[in-house]
Amino acid sequence: MTPRPQPATGSASGKVILFGEHAVVYGAPAIAVPINGLRATATFTPAVDSSSELEIVADSIALNTRLSNLATGHPLAAAVLETLRSLAIPNPPAGKLQVQSTIPAAAGLGSSAAVTIALARALAASLSRELTPHAAAHIAQSVETLQHGTASGIDPTV
Repeated sequence: MTPRPQPATGSASGKVILFGEHAVVYGAPAIAVPINGLRATATFTPAVDSSSELEIVADSIALNTRLSNLATGHPLAAAVLETLRSLAIPNPPAGKLQVQSTIPAAAGLGSSAAVTIALARALAASLSRELTPHAAAHIAQSVETLQHGTASGIDPTV
């Protein structure tokens, strides 16, 4: 009997920019700190049946669907696809990706970057791939740019 695949979890904190919030978009310095009480968490549970697809569940946005049903520009689809591209994984793994966040969306606290990094860490751990902090920040920056246009780059690095 083969053992049941184990879930893998990743998380990332929210952030607040103390100084230089708008100026950082133009290359000026800024000071930002993590808010450890506000976190995004993603858990990937591999499917027992390899013919399954990747299911994404995010209760906070009432999402429960297959990756293949999402537009490639959807923030969670973009995060998954950019993570797989970065890890040189040609196809999405079969299983369930559960995303949760206590970071308020659209509040300037880095929720989209934190969700992307949490998701990337969970997928990388599940696939036994190393995800350096630099690689995680690059993935999040790519998704941030897709979602917000000109992104400062500070959210993924805090």
